[in-house]
Amino acid sequence: MSAGAVERDAVADPTASASHGIPAGFDQNFGWLLAQCFRAYTYAVERAVADLPHGHRGFQALYGAANCSAHNQAELAKQLGVDRTVMVYLVDDLEKAGLAERLPDPNDRRSRLIRATEAGRARLADAQSAISAAEAELLAALSEDEQKALRGMLCSIAAHQGTPADGATACELAEKVKQGSG
Repeated sequence: MSAGAVERDAVADPTASASHGIPAGFDQNFGWLLAQCFRAYTYAVERAVADLPHGHRGFQALYGAANCSAHNQAELAKQLGVDRTVMVYLVDDLEKAGLAERLPDPNDRRSRLIRATEAGRARLADAQSAISAAEAELLAALSEDEQKALRGMLCSIAAHQGTPADGATACELAEKVKQGSG
């Protein structure tokens, strides 16, 4: 039964949600539903990235570094909702593990670009594979179309909350530095 069908059944019969593992009345509690999904996701993902410095938070930082999501660690900290001082330690530990590196920003000598190393990209690929398996298990209650729709809706909500990137990506700048043209 799809999540939409469960919701429709719950509206028609308020006791229906309890029979699907949701306490009576909580099927209408958006925060509780999000929290339940987030806890299940976090539990599954933490096992997949336990060997990364800082676990899931380290994975997110490494993911950002590999995908050039930010120009510097302050911007990456903002994207991840992490205090800037905490981000320093997080990147330090990723760097010590050989998974990320700081490169001078050719456009701002005070700033450092955060970039995943080849070892970081390889470890990220392994982690992503384990996370994909965990996500598949978490989303198994939904059809493929519902999963795609959920991801699309989450992207829309996240994009509405975030700020767009501007200019060259951090990876483009890092490559420029590596080639000595920065």
